[in-house]
Amino acid sequence: MSDKKGIQQIVLSFAALGLKEIVICPGSRNAPLVTSFNRHPGFHCTSIRDERAAGFFALGKALALKEPVALLCTSGSAPLNFGPSIAEAYYQKIPLIVLTADRPKTWTDQGDGQTINQTHVFRNYTRFGYELNGDAASPADLWFIRRCVSEGFNNTRFLNPGPVHFNVPMSEPLYRTEHIEDVAPRVFTKESVENRLGETTLKKLASVFSSCQKVMILTGQHPTDKGFLNAVIQMSRFDNLIVLTESTSNIHHPEFIEQIDRCITGLDEVSVQELQPDLLITVGGAIVSKRIKSLLRNHHPSFHWHIDPFDSTMDTYQSLTNAISMDPAAFFNQLHPYINIVSSDYKKKWLQLKEKKEIRHDHFIGHSKYSDLKVFHEIYQHLPDTTVLHIANSSPIRYAQLFSQTNETYCNRGASGIDGCTATAMGTAAALPHKNHLLITGDVAFHYDVNGLWNDEHIQNLKIIIINNGGGGIFRIIEGPDEAEERALFYETAMKTNAEKIAAHYNWNYLAVKEEQQLTGRLSEFFRSERKRTILEIFTDADTNPAVLKAYWASLNES
Repeated sequence: MSDKKGIQQIVLSFAALGLKEIVICPGSRNAPLVTSFNRHPGFHCTSIRDERAAGFFALGKALALKEPVALLCTSGSAPLNFGPSIAEAYYQKIPLIVLTADRPKTWTDQGDGQTINQTHVFRNYTRFGYELNGDAASPADLWFIRRCVSEGFNNTRFLNPGPVHFNVPMSEPLYRTEHIEDVAPRVFTKESVENRLGETTLKKLASVFSSCQKVMILTGQHPTDKGFLNAVIQMSRFDNLIVLTESTSNIHHPEFIEQIDRCITGLDEVSVQELQPDLLITVGGAIVSKRIKSLLRNHHPSFHWHIDPFDSTMDTYQSLTNAISMDPAAFFNQLHPYINIVSSDYKKKWLQLKEKKEIRHDHFIGHSKYSDLKVFHEIYQHLPDTTVLHIANSSPIRYAQLFSQTNETYCNRGASGIDGCTATAMGTAAALPHKNHLLITGDVAFHYDVNGLWNDEHIQNLKIIIINNGGGGIFRIIEGPDEAEERALFYETAMKTNAEKIAAHYNWNYLAVKEEQQLTGRLSEFFRSERKRTILEIFTDADTNPAVLKAYWASLNES
């Protein structure tokens, strides 16, 4: 371990608190931390060369493990490359421990190499930020390190989960080591408190619920959780309640509306009035559907409850009446016994609409041209139920909302960028090696995050499908840029590349689909070799895709 007492205290404190996973980027200033983490038996260290990819790799691990993962880099511009993944972790409430090595503060802004002002550099996207002196030696300074590490680690999981930044200035020499006894330092832990609503509050909320003919539970991004699913299913048995979910909600049931856009596109005002809720109950993170956000912002419910243990005051639909800070499953389980049964046809109307739109969807897909839409249909027809699904942002996550599937699903919907989609999937696959994983991405997103493949983990349980539609296809299917003369050059950034040589460079198998007749055969071959890391690149026509999607929306609206 490093001979620096401050570094020893940092590493031993994290070990005592239960941190296990460390993702390390190369450098010299972080050498004392690298040496100390790597030589401690309690840590599993992974080397990732590119800081941006490393950040998302760590994020993917933290998502899968549901526990804090540490991220470590050298000084200078290196920490700034963690920025995108830290922002994503902040908005998804993912526990990241960000450790940035630094030069002594006396050399900041003095023309010294690889030295920038790193103190609180991530202040807008971290829950807490700490400055820990790696050269500390006095008992008081070492106690301060233990206190800050304990507080920061606990705050990644409680209070308001998310990333915590520790900046660690230290002076040379950096490579001296010594043997020390692995004695756990005194740290402190926080224990979670079970939330319970008082009977008076429960009766008041149940009275509001029972007075409403139309209640909607809208579930945003949420990790897979059987307890949460069972609580929502129990609530869904009321006739005056409908549950709307998305692929990233990770809850499924025949009486849920799981393809929101498919159902609500083209509704006339009479239908909107019938289907808009009196009481809206929202849980989870970001919602992909722009249509449901627009509908609820333009037709405010009389009551809106947002249920979140940490961020209950989020008012996405500008109608919040009750901010309830508790676990959603616990809330539903406590509320359910107090609700009176209400006679209502609200759920029935939604389910009738769902059935009607599903028939139209199936008919259109069965007769549609080869396009992105048809490709997604075929992917889901071949996708094994047990495969963990990762979906890139932009058009892939939007197409995904149109199809039924029950796979555990991940997508970076915190900041919703295309950066890091591949690296996040790699991190999750590394953390869950007993499961097979699939990333569906676009050509721009894939090339943008190609360094996500640049690691030595030899991950074999991830496959990648690239929908190569010749650029940023999203800009042909959303209003505005689809008609702009700058679209091809500045929005789509149309590409004439493929991934074949990239696959060979990183030792991945490669398959391609260049016409419809190859699609089903290639998909069967792709999924048949379960433990082979393979890239399947599916080429579609940039002009056909928006025309087919436009016709699809029109077909759903036919009377």
